[in-house]
Amino acid sequence: MNTLDIHINDGYLPMVDGSLVYHRGYGDRHTATKDPKPALQLSPHVFTQDGDVVKSRHYPLDAELPPHGRPEPAFKDPFNPGEYLVHRAFWASFYPKRALIAETGSTIRLRVTNHLAQPHALQFLDVGDPGNHEGTGSIPPGGSKVLEFEAPAPGTYVYCDPGGDEDDAMADPVQRILGLYGALLVTDPSEPWRLQPEGPEFERQWLWILHNVDPQWAAQASRGQEVDPDKTPALPRYFTLNGRSGFQSLAVTTDLALNEEREEDSLMSGSARSIDVRDFSQQATEDTVRTGQLMRFVNAGVVHHQLHFHGNHIWTVRRNGTFFPRSGGFVDDENHVVLQQWEDVVEVHPLDRKDSVLPVRRPPEATEQVWDARAGDWHYPMHCHAEPSQVARGGMYPGGLVGHWTVAEPADVPEPPPGSVTPPPGPEPEPPRALTAKPGTAIRPPDHKLYRTQVDFSSDQIHEGSPKTEFPLKPDRKEEFDFFSRKMKFDDRAEHEMWTFETENSGRIFPAPLLRLTEGQVFHGTVKPSKKVHTIHWHGIEPDPRNDGVGHTSFEVSGHYTYQWRTEKGRPGNPNFGSSGTYFYHCHVNTTLHVQMGMFGPLIIDPHVHPDYPVSKGSRRAFVDGPEYDIATETILVPYSLDPRWHELNHAAGLSGEDVGLDNFRPRHFYLLGGNLAARPKKEGPTFLKAMTANVEGGGRKPTLLRLLNANYYPVNVRFTDMSGNPVRMAELISHDGRPFRDTSNPAGPSLPTGETDSPLIASALNFGAAERYDMLLRPPKAGKYKLTVELTHWITEAVLFKREVIVTAS
Repeated sequence: MNTLDIHINDGYLPMVDGSLVYHRGYGDRHTATKDPKPALQLSPHVFTQDGDVVKSRHYPLDAELPPHGRPEPAFKDPFNPGEYLVHRAFWASFYPKRALIAETGSTIRLRVTNHLAQPHALQFLDVGDPGNHEGTGSIPPGGSKVLEFEAPAPGTYVYCDPGGDEDDAMADPVQRILGLYGALLVTDPSEPWRLQPEGPEFERQWLWILHNVDPQWAAQASRGQEVDPDKTPALPRYFTLNGRSGFQSLAVTTDLALNEEREEDSLMSGSARSIDVRDFSQQATEDTVRTGQLMRFVNAGVVHHQLHFHGNHIWTVRRNGTFFPRSGGFVDDENHVVLQQWEDVVEVHPLDRKDSVLPVRRPPEATEQVWDARAGDWHYPMHCHAEPSQVARGGMYPGGLVGHWTVAEPADVPEPPPGSVTPPPGPEPEPPRALTAKPGTAIRPPDHKLYRTQVDFSSDQIHEGSPKTEFPLKPDRKEEFDFFSRKMKFDDRAEHEMWTFETENSGRIFPAPLLRLTEGQVFHGTVKPSKKVHTIHWHGIEPDPRNDGVGHTSFEVSGHYTYQWRTEKGRPGNPNFGSSGTYFYHCHVNTTLHVQMGMFGPLIIDPHVHPDYPVSKGSRRAFVDGPEYDIATETILVPYSLDPRWHELNHAAGLSGEDVGLDNFRPRHFYLLGGNLAARPKKEGPTFLKAMTANVEGGGRKPTLLRLLNANYYPVNVRFTDMSGNPVRMAELISHDGRPFRDTSNPAGPSLPTGETDSPLIASALNFGAAERYDMLLRPPKAGKYKLTVELTHWITEAVLFKREVIVTAS
């Protein structure tokens, strides 16, 4: 049986801004502290069932390597112009440094040598039941130990030095943050294209290891001092994805070999396809399948991350080795929904491992004309919406934990043999539609420039004066958004300089005016910055990149631009279609600062009225086949915290490399914004939710809908109690991130809303992170008064920083 030798080393690694920061790490060989290229990251290795240890960046070992990491499609999809059928069980996947791969039935055997002056360890967390760890125990300076154990069940696991508490790696994160961490991926070699034998099938998979670097901890450790998190609380200054940040993570450096490595192991890409989330093994032809790509997220750091995907929602299937159910969902003891679901913001707690499927579908709000005419790749960002993680050393946005994914340009592949293709998702296949524009007639996306430094990238985003809207359609709704700035007085008597948007008749309110549309409508939104450059990103809406409002994948606007997109219509019982729900819009220029300054507003998409689901007078449905609610009492709640230091900064603070403290969000004020949506704000300034009403059902009355939008950078708790503080289970959660909760257990039949099943998602409390949105029906058990308490919690310590209450009067 072969053994993998691992060396515990230390040394200095360059950060994205060029700073050298002390690290410890597990390496392939012994290197000295002053080695210019220290071995602090294991190369990927595969432990096979045959007892071999193979050094390899890809797996399965004998599978075809996707060019530049991107799988090529098999055939054109005859039912969907511009979409493709993908190969089944064909492409290998690439893995980043610090990844170990083990086949089920293999034995993992390691010889670990500690070359440092302090005792250290290597431990694999939760490799059996939760809390069952396999580790070396403490290894003295200069010592070695052999660790041997059988590969656990298929899944993703963390390995690290657990520090002083071998039973709880969360209790002492110091060695992990200094660099002693990595990930183990276990796979069944008989089913290498499945999460595990009963899990979803995928085209290829990606492993993202999230991490944070605290230079102050590193400096103390480099001097041989013991780091005490109680005396020196963690304050990360760098945030990495697979060991890289910013322009390096995005593969836009002048180091072409690094760019290629990132394209292969970190930046998802593929040809667009139609999938059905009820069945990720739906055969299209004999050798093709309608499925997406698997994302494995591993948070080896100390902060709560909020991974936001532009362009596609992703389908979350598993957390910490436990599959989410497709039916019988519930709210767990941590106040999270446990059910397979769509998300555009994926919450990943420290030491979490979460698995999701990126569908790589046609962005649903892109108009047919733009989609049919597209030329070149469409790039979409992925960034953490806990926004301080987007900067490096307190500035340089986007210099932190960022990535992107790509819908590939049209491919030159054949049509499938006649009659060989099973229909796409849906009760009846629709006939192939005609192209609305000639392929390749759209404006080609600009080629990515390559940058020598992060400062060059941060300070050189693409600016356009007044670019034109491609293939403009007659809008069903149009709105103009003008930038303004002014001091506003809040309900705690504090005054803050605020930047935000106003529309023609809105007045200067905060949050920015509500935008409300109906599924199927074409929308035109014109931004007029008037000061510097701005954009509008329609968070959770998924148009083409030009209309997504992100500077580094399209342009920043200095004159004016009219964004165009069409909301997708929902289909009863079908989880793959529909856009009704709660969203928001915000500026995506120097986002960490601009969103905190107030440049955001709520966006609601109402369902179109389906003939099978008529609507009662005075009511509206939450989604196409969803429950009715009372229009008169519909309410939105927007928790928002504010750091006054940031409100003294200028528009481009941090972009040129200066440290302006944007990694260190220290809120001093906490507000509950929002109110009754049936009533327009009557005065300018902030709008607050201090009290609300909720209907007690009966006599034909419909329930009250409460929409939650977390506009913070930190997580919040929401609790419903009686006036004495006793929990009351009165919130039925019906939607998340603009998608309804559904029972998707029938792979071919209708997916009922959870409220129509035996397992409605009813809770007294909910925990959720930055930029997430939830829709809930309030079902108070009887008339009277209740308390809705909102708590802001710290993204590292989880300590409650602020608490506010809203009185809910039920009648």
